[in-house]
Amino acid sequence: MVAERVVSPVFVGRGEESAALAAALDTAVGQGPAVALVAGEAGIGKSRLLAEFARSLGPGVRVAEGACAELGSDGLPYAPFVTVLRRLIRLDGVLPGPYRQLARWFPGLGEPGDAEGGKHRLYEEILTLIERVAADRPLVVLIEDLHWADAATRELLGFLARNLTQPGVLLAITHRPPGPGDGQLGPLLAELSRRPRTTSLRLERLDRRGVARQLAAILGAEPGPDTVRRVHARSEGNPLFVEALARAGERTPDSLRDLLLYGPRSLPGPARDLLGVASVAGGRAGHRLLARVSGKDGAELDALLRELVDRSLLLTAQDGYDFRHALIRHVVYEDLLPGERARLHARYAEALHGTGAHAELAAHAHAAGDHRTALTAAFHAAAQARASYAYEEQVRMLEQVLQLWDPGVPLGCDRAGVLTEAARACMLSGDYARGIGYASAGLAAVDERREPARAAQLLEHRGRLRHRLDGTGVTDWERALRLLPATAIPAAPGTRVTPETASAAAMPADVQRGQLLGVLAMGLLPEEDRARSSFEEALSIGRRTGDATVTIRGLLGVASMTGDLTLLAEARTLAGRLDGHDLLMTVPMYEATLHTKAGEHHRAAEAARDGIRHARRYGLGRSRGAELARYAGRSLILAGRWQEAETLLRESLQEDPPPLSRHALLVLSGYLSLLRGDVPAAARAAADAEAAASAEHSGSASLFPRHQLLCLLAVAQGDPERADLLLERALADPALARVYSSDARPVLIAGALVQRARLAAGPGREPRRRVARRQAELAAADAALGVDGRLDRAWQVMLHALIGDDGWDEAAEAWQELGQPYELALSLFHGARAALEAGDRPAATARLGQAATLAADLGAGPLARDIALLGRPRPATGGLTEREHDVLRLIAEGLSNRRIAARLHISPSTAGVHVSHILAKLGASTRTEAAAIAFRDGLTGDGQTGEGLTGPFTA
Repeated sequence: MVAERVVSPVFVGRGEESAALAAALDTAVGQGPAVALVAGEAGIGKSRLLAEFARSLGPGVRVAEGACAELGSDGLPYAPFVTVLRRLIRLDGVLPGPYRQLARWFPGLGEPGDAEGGKHRLYEEILTLIERVAADRPLVVLIEDLHWADAATRELLGFLARNLTQPGVLLAITHRPPGPGDGQLGPLLAELSRRPRTTSLRLERLDRRGVARQLAAILGAEPGPDTVRRVHARSEGNPLFVEALARAGERTPDSLRDLLLYGPRSLPGPARDLLGVASVAGGRAGHRLLARVSGKDGAELDALLRELVDRSLLLTAQDGYDFRHALIRHVVYEDLLPGERARLHARYAEALHGTGAHAELAAHAHAAGDHRTALTAAFHAAAQARASYAYEEQVRMLEQVLQLWDPGVPLGCDRAGVLTEAARACMLSGDYARGIGYASAGLAAVDERREPARAAQLLEHRGRLRHRLDGTGVTDWERALRLLPATAIPAAPGTRVTPETASAAAMPADVQRGQLLGVLAMGLLPEEDRARSSFEEALSIGRRTGDATVTIRGLLGVASMTGDLTLLAEARTLAGRLDGHDLLMTVPMYEATLHTKAGEHHRAAEAARDGIRHARRYGLGRSRGAELARYAGRSLILAGRWQEAETLLRESLQEDPPPLSRHALLVLSGYLSLLRGDVPAAARAAADAEAAASAEHSGSASLFPRHQLLCLLAVAQGDPERADLLLERALADPALARVYSSDARPVLIAGALVQRARLAAGPGREPRRRVARRQAELAAADAALGVDGRLDRAWQVMLHALIGDDGWDEAAEAWQELGQPYELALSLFHGARAALEAGDRPAATARLGQAATLAADLGAGPLARDIALLGRPRPATGGLTEREHDVLRLIAEGLSNRRIAARLHISPSTAGVHVSHILAKLGASTRTEAAAIAFRDGLTGDGQTGEGLTGPFTA
């Protein structure tokens, strides 16, 4: 019997894509490690493209391949890399050194090392192994079905892409295009796509000619035009569907399921049964496992598998088999009767007992209805995931444990313990809202009076989760501290607390108290008076017990209040020895803060960017990296490195950061757009920032800087009265008293600029009285603030200059010393304006020349235009007629042509002609600019001059 061919023996329609992959390998060899991303819908031929590419390489190139497995709602941790590494390890002469962390996966490598270094060391060993294999000849690593990748696989792939340096390594990856619900894959794809040696391919559907070529190869003869037309119309050019339809004749399949089942249903009974057994595996099935579950072995099993492989329904995959396409596996699985599926899952579960494959065992036992076995296996799978740093998988398995919970199953912990561990895992995975739910459920299950330490630990977890979600959490920490003894209980000599032993039961009471004091004090900042004693006590406890986490938190806090950088250096050293990344990336936040307060913006930017590089190195750019980007972005803007700031902010926003970080990045991006004169972009950023803020706690102090953007944006949009209303909201915001004074004063400066804009838009005695009252409020708010460092002092000098219109030379000197070119140019501009009003044109000209150079170098469009406008010679009357003077006064009031016409009893078209003549005579390009010239030159007839100019930052 000759097996009917289902798959095309000829690879059709992918010549350009094949050439692109070959070019990507040439790039990897000639320039350095490269990435090839192959995207396409299910059935489009991604796997076939990589297989044909690998087949074309010959013996001069090594190839190792792995695939992400779909099992339940997520994949198995590191599944494709386990396969890839097994292949690499089997190559002779590539293991000159020890791989102690990899030995946990592959016992044949020797004795596994201890947990020191943790995930960092594991990733470095994998990196080293890949680069050593590629040292003598090129290596292509094929990773298929990235859309099914678990979080750990995504993180490791990102780490390799960022850190590979050995030329000759090509990472070729297939994935389906991410949809609306694929938020976890999108950031990784965006990061990979941005890399300089990345080739991105999108496989499109075949046209009619391609379908005809594919049909000819499958059928062994040229198909007729009607057949080509019919198959092309029904398949829409999807190669997998073309294969399914090739022999369907004239009959119309009821659904895609029928199309895909055509080949499997044409199999003889034994082969079809075996295919059903393979479909229940949920992905790749090892040969031995398939033999045990099917009850067949030896020649009989080989013959059946040969038929399935020859029909291209299964593919050989290392030591097992996988379906040629996941869609085929799905429909074969769904075609089984419910009883068949349950029995086969039970067989898989029985076969997996004792193998250590706890996640697979849990899935099969659950599907078989064996909840007791599924519960135990899920519990052990969660522990495995944690040991592999696959925290999202740990959460998923713990959720299954909770769903299947049975107090009669001995697990060594109670339900509250599982909830505690789930909350902690969510802290590490970034699923803060979900973690709050677990912690709250755990608190409901714990009696605070009987187990105060345990309740305190849950409160600490919930507080940290809340703090990261919306800036709250202090109340939970304060409540936790009330549950613990106020007097520290000395730890036993030599006690060392690690993440593995830091449960409420194992942790010394004073260490637990120290950890709580540290997080509480961090949450209280910048309220230093409240935070000081907690930080100092935490540092004392950390020093006494030797607990690194408590010590680091104390060091950070005391350093932030004293400005002692040596304490931060000690904290960085200690944090580098911890397995977790959290504190290691918290240190540069404190470093950047201290440098910024001192006006050392370049140092602040580098400290934060170093933290960002670390975060991205370990795949945490979306969370901690985005937080650090806020520090770096602000420092780069202040230092005048606007292009770098724009790039950093754009890349960080593309990471899809959590709402609070997204809000801060959007505010910075909008502010930078305003400085450059791109008002529409600033408005979009402000709207997006407000949307992000609405999803957060409205009282969060971290939202306060948005007031600066909103006020200045309203001025730039020509609505200074709305800007003043926004300022009123800012002055009433309770966060004004809780943020650092160096964060509060820029908002007050924006308010002072708003007042100058109000004077420019509405001259007269009453507007001046209203402005004076608001300026008094700004001065009072300033007086209530302390002065925290050189930057804050410079902000204060500028604020006083804006309110009193005096002291511009002092402000310029302060910004010159701090190296802030924009603020320097702004101060020089106002100094020049004051000099002109005093009749000192030479002094004004010198200031304007320096300011113009700074503004041009920065690309500060609005400020540059105002500088040019101020430097123009002033005509005595502007050459205006009496009627044009009347019209100009009404332009200065903000009236439209129609309203001017009504006021002067002329037609709108005549008013428009007058406006055109006025603009031409004054050399103004806009009505706003004409109004500014009128106020500057005293052409409005109200006796006011120089009270306002055009830009939102010079008004």
